Formats: sequence, structure tokens, C-alpha cells
Amino acid sequence: MTGEFIELGGVRLHHLMTGPEAAPTLLVLHGASTSLYEPYMALSNALEAYRVIWLDRPGLGWSERPSGPWSPQREAELIAHFLTALGVPRVVVLGHSWGAAIALRLLMDRPDHVSGGVLISPAARAWVGEAASYNKMTGWPVIGPLISHVIAPLIGPRELHKGVASAFHPEPVPTGYIETARLDRLFKPSVWKANAQDMAQVNAHLANQETRYGEITQPVVILAGPKDTVVRTSRHAEPVAKTLPHGEMRLFPKAGHNLHHAYSHEVTKAVADVLARRR
Repeated sequence: MTGEFIELGGVRLHHLMTGPEAAPTLLVLHGASTSLYEPYMALSNALEAYRVIWLDRPGLGWSERPSGPWSPQREAELIAHFLTALGVPRVVVLGHSWGAAIALRLLMDRPDHVSGGVLISPAARAWVGEAASYNKMTGWPVIGPLISHVIAPLIGPRELHKGVASAFHPEPVPTGYIETARLDRLFKPSVWKANAQDMAQVNAHLANQETRYGEITQPVVILAGPKDTVVRTSRHAEPVAKTLPHGEMRLFPKAGHNLHHAYSHEVTKAVADVLARRR
């Protein structure tokens, strides 16, 4: 399975399109450290009735990122241009984790493009936690290139299983997850650098947008689990659901951060409900 590339402003964005062309269109945004193949692994069958755009977020997976300072606002702008270039007038956006933060930005900034949202284990408010030191140091002179070109490719794969287990806890990791989701792509230097750039500034980015969620008038369904050890549901999903004028919270007591794998049918139901409310 391979996707396609589209060039916008000198950078190439990698994406995959599936499903009937005449069906409602969904845009799926993966979280930090991953690529489009992560949500595709979990949701491709569940969303087969829809026209789905699976996007490698700029800088991650096989997509490139423009130079200069980066933020959710710039990312949402580029994704809106991407949708225009594809000739897609309106979408419902699905975002997981950090992808949900970008989805919120699209809902706020581009209501002309986004008619509703499904947020899965969203990172939505400041104080997610302090960024890991290696994320901050990746942007430093001298030591930064050493981390992205030598240390991360050498040590990162050894630590991958631990991080994956945390993302799925308390549920088991699906067989072949690391290989099928192509998590090895994170250790390409340019991808590592882009992901570190996002995570080093995560709290500042969220502080800049969390006061605006009340502006979102589109229907939004949030799916989360109280056992999430990556992004605390009580800090993020629950208060944001109360802030959204047309937001709804759906909790799954046994679910962890990557709940879209075990609860794919609930994601499908959320999409159908958002589409119905949008109309």
C-alpha cells in the first residue's frame, strides 16, 4: 500500500485516499511520532463506507515541512491549502492525540473547510507535561544534529516497545503493530527533528489556542478513556467537551490512549453522529 504526493509551496505532502468518491469525506490526522499508517491500521475497515483522506502531517511520515517557525496555526493553514488543492470543499476531521490539537485548530480557523470533528484521546490543553529533554535538545546547535542523526536512530528503536506499551495500556498491543504502523519512520533525522519541534513547544502551542475552543460551533464528539496514561482525560478531553458549544464526551472505562484500535466501531458511530448533526 502506497500513497500519493502533492506539492504545495515547495513541499510535498504524502497522503492516501480510500473509499467511494461520492461518500462523505473524512480527513484523518495521526498523532505525534507516527504517520498515516497508524490510524489506517486501526480504522481502514471501520471507515470503508466513507471517502477518507489519510494524511501524513507536515514533517512526519513521508510528508515534508516548510522551513521556519512551526505551529498548529501554520499546520492548519497548510492542511486547508492541501484540501483546496485536492478539490475537497468540506470534511469531517478525525484527530488522534496531537492530531486532535491540529483538528481543533482547523475547526476554529477553517470552518469553511471543516464541518465537524471526532477527537480521539485529544491533547487539547496546556500542561500536557514537560517535553522530554531530548525534544528540546534536538533544536540546539551541535548536539541537536548529533541526537537526530546518531543517538535517536541508535537508541530509539530499543525504547520503542516501552512507549508503545504505554500508549495502549491497560489494553494489549496488537500483533505486528510496530511494523504495520511503520513506527520506524520516526527515526529518520528529518522526521525526528520535526516531531521534536512540535513536542518541545507543546504547552505553549496549546496555551495559545485553548481559550478559543468556545468559538467552535460545529458538532464534535470526543472519545477518551480514563485509564489514558499519555494524555490525562480529566485534564484534556473532559473539560474541553464542556467548553465546546456542540461537544459531546464519550468515555470508555477500560480504554487507554490508542483506543481507536480496540474501539474502531465506536469511532464509526461517532463519525455517523457528527455527519447527522452537521446536516
